[in-house]
Amino acid sequence: MYSELFLVQTLLQAVLFVWLWRIWKSTGLLIAALLLVPQFGLVWDNLIVGVGRFVGFSPLLEALSWPRFWLHWLSGTWLIVGAGVALRLANFEFMRGVRALLLFCSLTVALMMFDLPHFWRDTLHPVCEFDLIRYSTAVSADNLCYPEQQVVRASPPLPSIITCFVVIISGAILMLRRRFPWMFAGGVLMLASAMPPLRNFKLDNFGEILIAAGCIAAIAHFSRGRAYGRYARDTQSP
Repeated sequence: MYSELFLVQTLLQAVLFVWLWRIWKSTGLLIAALLLVPQFGLVWDNLIVGVGRFVGFSPLLEALSWPRFWLHWLSGTWLIVGAGVALRLANFEFMRGVRALLLFCSLTVALMMFDLPHFWRDTLHPVCEFDLIRYSTAVSADNLCYPEQQVVRASPPLPSIITCFVVIISGAILMLRRRFPWMFAGGVLMLASAMPPLRNFKLDNFGEILIAAGCIAAIAHFSRGRAYGRYARDTQSP
């Protein structure tokens, strides 16, 4: 059941990828092009987890699993910039200068640097969860695949948590000031899906669909009617 769920999620993430692509081609916005990278990572992540049961534990599945983590460590926080651009497109006065957006970019770079050691420090281990067969950098006691396997603990995903809160706060501003609730809703549902009891049902990946959809929807909505160009400026007042 869960393998099929992840394949459905792969399709949904692919739909969001196409939506981003169309936004980029129709508006020329650089942020839409940049967000294609983490969005592709989400497509790949769900696909490899979904097909793991059919491939089985093997060097092939392990090799296919590494890009899941590389793309996450590299670009998982880029939604922070997306949230900042959405605020800029919505014509908030405090976002019109370069410095405000630079804060979003600086936080993103700082969190990328925080994740950088994962590239040479982490290793992959087999994980057996529900009917899923996958590799991960951490293994809990409930997801061991064989009696001799050891628990591998992971530190809290601070970059992902901070990204989620930035999206929620930015989304709350859009909801209260521009009556656009979807980015806020996506961020809140992502946070809820990653916490008990929903996390116990492996719904955090579905939460990633919702937070990505909320950010993409905000960029699409507030870029309507603007002149074609790479940067979020010269927008019309909502």
